[in-house]
Amino acid sequence: MLVDDTFNHKIYSELSVVSEKITRTIFYKGMDVDLAQFMLERSIQMLPEGHQFTYDKRLRYPALIRMTKDVLFPLINSWQTPILYIIATDGFKQFHHPSYEEGIDYLNKHSSVVQLELAGPHHIHMTNTDEVSAAVIDFLGLDRMFRTVRKLIPLLLRSSLKGL
Repeated sequence: MLVDDTFNHKIYSELSVVSEKITRTIFYKGMDVDLAQFMLERSIQMLPEGHQFTYDKRLRYPALIRMTKDVLFPLINSWQTPILYIIATDGFKQFHHPSYEEGIDYLNKHSSVVQLELAGPHHIHMTNTDEVSAAVIDFLGLDRMFRTVRKLIPLLLRSSLKGL
């Protein structure tokens, strides 16, 4: 891991205490403590004194929310596939940052994006898995495909049995 040592993060003696504590923060709200601990394990370094937050520098950049308009807008224009953008009600959207709003407006005008807002925290894909999975399956049209396949299986089995 490429550790960022520019921050002087607090040291915690017990990872379980940190896990419980962060489930009360905005980005982890509603998350199960065990799941929070699983996520924390990739963001903690062990020191002789205990656990300390860190992060892998490779995960910091580039990210769409950190790109300038000069980089982001041409990138959006190059996309040729439909996009499902799931936004959590208690995620980044609630900050209503002007650059975020401008980026979303541009995305709506210049791409085939389907925006879906679901109730939940920033890590909604981990806390509301049923709702997110259903949205992805619906967006990809997999539910129609699975229904068709389920109808075809008995027909295929009957026709293959006739040949025996």
